[in-house]
This record gives sequence, structure tokens and C-alpha cells, in this order.
Amino acid sequence: MKKISLYIFIVVLLFSCQKEKKKQAEDDILTATSISNGVNVSTITIQNQPFQIQLIANGIVEAVQKSELRFKTNEQLVRLNVSNGDLVTKGQEIASLENSLLANNLEKATIDVAKAKNKFIEEKINYGLANVSEKDMKPAVLKSLKIKSGYFEAENALANAQLLYKQTILKAPFDGVIANVKVKEGFYVSASEVFCTIINPTKLEVVFSILESEYSFVKKGQKITLQSFSNVEKTFKGIISQINPLVDENGLIEIKASINTKDLSLFDGMHVKVLINKPIKDVIVVPKEALVLRSNRKVVFTLENGLAKWNYVTELYENSTHYAIKKGENLKKTDTIIVSGNMNLSHDAKVNAAFINKKQNK
Repeated sequence: MKKISLYIFIVVLLFSCQKEKKKQAEDDILTATSISNGVNVSTITIQNQPFQIQLIANGIVEAVQKSELRFKTNEQLVRLNVSNGDLVTKGQEIASLENSLLANNLEKATIDVAKAKNKFIEEKINYGLANVSEKDMKPAVLKSLKIKSGYFEAENALANAQLLYKQTILKAPFDGVIANVKVKEGFYVSASEVFCTIINPTKLEVVFSILESEYSFVKKGQKITLQSFSNVEKTFKGIISQINPLVDENGLIEIKASINTKDLSLFDGMHVKVLINKPIKDVIVVPKEALVLRSNRKVVFTLENGLAKWNYVTELYENSTHYAIKKGENLKKTDTIIVSGNMNLSHDAKVNAAFINKKQNK
């Protein structure tokens, strides 16, 4: 019985070994075929263009035109015409307080002015100036008649009544969007509290800081790009408008840039990414995926007669997508470089190249 079991074990072992040898032979055939056919790679041609050094900073959006609105008197809120996020135009009524008594005083003052005008006409007639216009009267006589008729006093009372009445109505000082409304109709409003804030969403700027060592990369009037953290695919354009000529205790310089947009998706206080590009000439520009490491040195493969040729390079700068390579080394403009399938390539490896139409430096 033991001999039979031993024979079975030996047969199984021999079968497994033969199967493994067969599989290895098949793999060797496939490998040899792959090597003979070449490695599939993608290539592009180095283009003649400047490299864009990219400076990245975090900034905060601020409204250039922004105002906190307050009532100038204390009273109950009887009408609220807006809510947060509403767009308003200059002069539009935002809210009003209880003012029935002031409205009555205003009406009375208006009537008193009309009475004073009639009295003034009577005084002119009595003085013998019935057909003389005010502009032809002597200033001293005109003033005397208006005082005697009570005209000045009535006009002053009317102006005062109008002022008190207007203090109960809040109007927009400029076109903008309403924010921070926290009260409702019926609430008591105090003159010491901010009722709401109005912001002009079309006049914005971004405030950000750069390192002292980065100062040479910026200048007034330079174009920048903004990227919202809420929508990374959406970008905005801006122009540097101010460079604060001071370095703070952290070694930072404050920069301000005006934002050129009528898009209402940027809010006052919103955090954004600021991208500043500066062109550098006389360098070779290659995509980041073209550069690989060989023996702890940086290498870019070029395509020559169906073979991959490695070239040691010196990296000078980098941005989010590309490297700037020192000019005058192995690479030259118009070379065809390998940008994919290059991770395990060796020098003089046979390759099957597919050319891709890809911009070098965005």
C-alpha cells in the first residue's frame, strides 16, 4: 500500500514539473517575440518655445466696493425688500422703519411752506413789489420779506422733516449684492448695529503674499491666473495692481491684483489659488513624463532609427507639467523624445513609436 502511494506521488510530481517547464518555455517565446517586435512607446517633438516658471500662492478675494449699511435712528422694522444674495441697483429701497408720525410731520411741514409762500407774496404786494421777480429784488429786501413772512423758518422745518423721514428708509448707495441680513420684519432695529452689507461683485481684487526671494518674478501690470478651490476647472484672469514695498516679519511681501470678470461665482472672502507665469528663454522644454532616473541620474530618451537613446540632462526649473532642461547638453530642439513606455527602457532598446500631438508647455 505504501509503495502504491509513493508511485502516485512520483507521477504527480513529474507531471507538475513538465507543466511548469512548458509554461516557462511559452513565456520565453512571448518575451523573445516582444523584444524582437520592440517596446510600444509614445513620442513627441521638442518644440521651440519659452519655459513658463510658475509661482503658486494662496490668496483671498476682497471686494473693492463694499459698505456696511446702518439706519440712523432706532425703530421697528416694518418692510424688508431684500434677502441675502439679492442684486440691487443704486437708489433701490432695501428696508424701512416705522415712520407714520414722521410722515405726518413731513406733510405738515410741506403745508407750512405753502402758507409761507403765500405770506411772502402778500408782503411783496404790501412793499410795492408785486410784479418784481425775486432775482430782480435787492438781496437785503428779499431777505427781509422772507423773514417777515416766515418763509425761511418754514423751509428749515421742511428740510428737517425730510431728513428725519429719510433716516427711516435704507437705500442702496451703489449697484451690488446684499449680504448679512439677519433681522426680520417686526424686529426692533438699533442705529448702533449693522443692518446689512452691500458688495459690488464686479469690482474684486485678490490679496496674496510671496516670499522675498520670489520678488523678482512679479511686477506691476503682470497678468495672473486665479483658480477657485470650489471649482478647480474654472479659472479667472487678473492683473497685479499693487506691490506693498515692505517685507513683514515672516519674510513675505503683500501683492494685490484686480480681477477681470463679471462672473458672480467669486465671493468676498473666498480663498483662491494664484498662478503667476514668467517666461524663460534659451532652455529645452520637455513634459515631466519624459524624464526618468537611471543610476540616480536624470535621463530623457530620444528616438533614433527605431531605437531608444538615453541622454543625461540637467534640470533647471519645473512647473506643474514640464521641466526646463539646460541647453547645450545632449538634447536639442526638434529632437523626438519618448514620453510613455520609458520607465523600463534601456539604451539602444528597440521600440515601436507612436507620435502624439501634444503641446509642450501650457
